[in-house]
Amino acid sequence: MSEITMPRLSDTMQEGTISHWLKKPGDQVKKGDVMAEVETDKATMDLEAYDTGVLEQILVQEGQAVPIGQVIAVIGSGAGTQSQPAATGSSPAPPTQTESEPEAPEAQPTASAPSPNTDERKSQPQENSATRAPEPTTQVESKRPATDATEQSDGHVIKVSPLARRIAEEHDIDLHQVQGTGPGGRIVRDDIDDYVEQHGTPAAPSATPAQAQEVPTGAAQPTALPPDVEAVPMSRVQALIARRLSESKQTIPHFYVSSEVDMTDLLAMRQTFNASAGEDGVKVSVNDLIVKACALALEKFPEVNSSIQGEQFLRHKQINIGIAVDVPGALVVPVIRDANSKGVRSIAREAKALIEKARNNKLAPADLEGGTFSVSNLGMMDASNFIAVINPPQAAILAVAAARKQFVPIDDQPVIRDLMTMTMSADHRIIYGATVARFLQEVKRLLQSPYSLLG
Repeated sequence: MSEITMPRLSDTMQEGTISHWLKKPGDQVKKGDVMAEVETDKATMDLEAYDTGVLEQILVQEGQAVPIGQVIAVIGSGAGTQSQPAATGSSPAPPTQTESEPEAPEAQPTASAPSPNTDERKSQPQENSATRAPEPTTQVESKRPATDATEQSDGHVIKVSPLARRIAEEHDIDLHQVQGTGPGGRIVRDDIDDYVEQHGTPAAPSATPAQAQEVPTGAAQPTALPPDVEAVPMSRVQALIARRLSESKQTIPHFYVSSEVDMTDLLAMRQTFNASAGEDGVKVSVNDLIVKACALALEKFPEVNSSIQGEQFLRHKQINIGIAVDVPGALVVPVIRDANSKGVRSIAREAKALIEKARNNKLAPADLEGGTFSVSNLGMMDASNFIAVINPPQAAILAVAAARKQFVPIDDQPVIRDLMTMTMSADHRIIYGATVARFLQEVKRLLQSPYSLLG
């Protein structure tokens, strides 16, 4: 018998959400088969089986988030196969708590929220305590009150995890005003954190619905949406991206430096270079050449290829460039490793493969890890100028706009040239303005001497 645990699918991942099971109990599973799709803090990825046998149990339901290392399924000979609970008429399995604090039992009316999957838990094999905390026996569990709901003073039952309830009590937050995003509308810790970020914490204890009507105008209160407004819930990936970007802007002191580059010679060189590749050859994009220029500039400015850890700087020996890729409903940043030592055709070939994998939701964990600098290019969308948010723990990101034809004076005569604006967002804790300006000068020099990128 083999226990399938939630793997670490990215370098910053702490928990994963099962978005879709592709196998069901009783199915034959071979090593390497894709069993499920897992949403991480960066993308939705495939979960592959690392053993062969029969999928006997699914312990984590779709939509449920669990920490890395948590047992999510069991593969065996088939003798212990259990059917999944019916889709209708049964409550979803309560999400496993992802924080380190243990859940304390609290009273709950059993008629309103029965404990699900009791039969499944009875026949579960003893799990390894190194990978999962031991669960109570069936006898103890049947006596322990359920913890997924709490009855308010007005008689209304609200589903809420014990940890979320405790945090709400610490901040005097009225649970009536919190929208639950967990299975079945359950309020989880993320919902409380989001409420605090949006509304702050009240100075006085939370009010009942009757008292809330007396709150002065201007206080944070939920409002009904107009009939022409649709509320669209975030996916797990979108919520995590939103949180990570918010943390980046709140914790990293961003500053920005822009530079204008004459891309006329580079565009001409690219056209000639691609023509020599033939119909079946790899075509080099403008972004591939920008990635190469940044990689070469990072060799001269290693402080830009750094991150911060506590009170020390980490200078990375590898130059790994992340490229921002737009995918439906999200943004991912796959990484081209050792970009400084690769030719532009190799970079183009690798970038094309990564973009295709990203748009087909096939990125592997290794594709997203280890980036030391990032490039975000909106030139193909005719953006004239923009700035990007730093991708932690990196020190900087380069935002690239479109090349536009403009008149520039050459020998006192107006000449049309292709000019492009690039803006670098930098972490002021790691690098300073003069360093960023010199780095951009080097990137500009390389782009304006494009044949230097082919050496």
